[in-house]
Amino acid sequence: MSARTQPSDSPVKILIAEDSPTQAQRLRYMLEQQGYEVGVAANGRLALEMAPRFRPAVIISDVVMPEMDGYELSRRVKDDADLCRIPVILVTTLSDPRDVIRGLESGADNFVLKPYDEKYLLSRVQYVLINRELREARDATMSVGIHFDGEKHDITADRLQILNLLLSTYAAAVQRNKELSESQAALEQRSAELLSANRFLDSIIENSPNAVIMKDAVDLRFVRINRAGEELLGYSREELLGKSDHDFFPKENADAFTAKDREVLAHGKVETILEEPIHTRDKGLRVLHTKKVAVLDEHGRPSYVLGISEDVTEQREMEREVRRLNIALEERAAHLEASNKELESFSYSVSHDLRSPLSVIDGYTSLLDKMYADRLNEKSAKYFSLIHKNIKRMGLLIDNLLDLSKFARQTVAKSEVDMNQLVRKVIDETLQHQPNGNASKIEVGTLPAAMADPDLLHQVWENLISNALKYSKKTPHAVIEINGRTEGAENVYWVRDNGVGFSMDHYNQLFEAFQRLHQADDFSGTGVGLAIVHRIVTRHGGRVWAQGKVNEGAEFSFSLPVAH
Repeated sequence: MSARTQPSDSPVKILIAEDSPTQAQRLRYMLEQQGYEVGVAANGRLALEMAPRFRPAVIISDVVMPEMDGYELSRRVKDDADLCRIPVILVTTLSDPRDVIRGLESGADNFVLKPYDEKYLLSRVQYVLINRELREARDATMSVGIHFDGEKHDITADRLQILNLLLSTYAAAVQRNKELSESQAALEQRSAELLSANRFLDSIIENSPNAVIMKDAVDLRFVRINRAGEELLGYSREELLGKSDHDFFPKENADAFTAKDREVLAHGKVETILEEPIHTRDKGLRVLHTKKVAVLDEHGRPSYVLGISEDVTEQREMEREVRRLNIALEERAAHLEASNKELESFSYSVSHDLRSPLSVIDGYTSLLDKMYADRLNEKSAKYFSLIHKNIKRMGLLIDNLLDLSKFARQTVAKSEVDMNQLVRKVIDETLQHQPNGNASKIEVGTLPAAMADPDLLHQVWENLISNALKYSKKTPHAVIEINGRTEGAENVYWVRDNGVGFSMDHYNQLFEAFQRLHQADDFSGTGVGLAIVHRIVTRHGGRVWAQGKVNEGAEFSFSLPVAH
């Protein structure tokens, strides 16, 4: 029943005696929301002074307050002829049965337990207001003697007051019992959850692939070990529990474990031991990677030391083997680099030195050919022609060898290269040097830019496009496709033709110097062009590959890292 349902036109007044401003404001807001007019006093004395002026219908008072507590306020109100009919509701913890007796002695009408539920407190207020009219015609005052805990208490109050106070006390007890039951149910649920969590944790520890070992902080004796720990050490948990490291391991080994455990307990930090040797029963000497930490009790004192160990014996051996292999590879690479430099220098010197005697042979051969041309028969003339042809071929081989050496030695000077512009330039230059022109159709897509040496890339495109033109010149309706795209961290470019192609059985020879897959009489060349392409691209950090099929064409591709 709301205060708005009261017969009076003016709102029902309630006086609050509460020394906590927060609690007072909370209670005031709650009552005003129900339509009550609320006054607030900071203690019993101020409430007693305010009551005659405010004329409340109900007083709600905290029990524990400075200057005047709730019991004394209730007693003073009941002793005052003008205020005695005002019901008093005491807000208390009701932690002691004597609180009921003190409430009866003070003349209080009702109890509300702290912390109170909003709906329950409002119901108590409404109950007191409903019974206020009954108190006008209440029974005569009666005196009751109560013996409790060895003491006698004389209670003077009317029957309705005693009944109301006892009923509110009973209601408060029922409420507290309900709260306790709910707390007990919540505690049981929490205990079940905790038990489930512990079982889950136990399952994780027991099935962990790493050894989990716990020792007490006093004697460093084993108090827990999982299955992996048993398998590692070679001892059952029945053998280990209650024992210490000195019962199983050599003294030097056990002393090291003990010292590290004491250090962990002293500093309280997680300690990581990258390589911890241990002598096991069945597996001999093993190497562990271990983490140790102190487990603290509720007071922050170390009660256990926990160790989690991984057997890294094979891993460490593999790492040592990898280091040995890396050292060997580095030495081998340095040796190969030195050998390659010597070979390139030798090739350059030999190629350069061969030019002079080759020029002399060519000159004298030409001179003899002119001097005795009228006396040479057909067979002799053919011999001179073969000599000239092979001298020319030898010169071309020397030039290619010098080019191969040059591109291997040339410094890579990278800059941003417009691939579309570069390819168009190479196509124009290449077509100008094609004998009798070329009927091949060249299609160029959009090529991503690259960060590379433009002069070296010019040579790459020149060699690939020249090859495509050369090996497709005998194909009717020859088409050459040049394109590129970005794939992840690489720019990929390719030149595809529909010429004579090649057999993938000879793929491994493609990018080797002086290796040819076609007869020299069919197609000119020395087999150096693709080797130069391979060297230039790999020096840029890229890759070169190809695929082909006899009489169905070929595709040569290369990649370069995307510039960052």
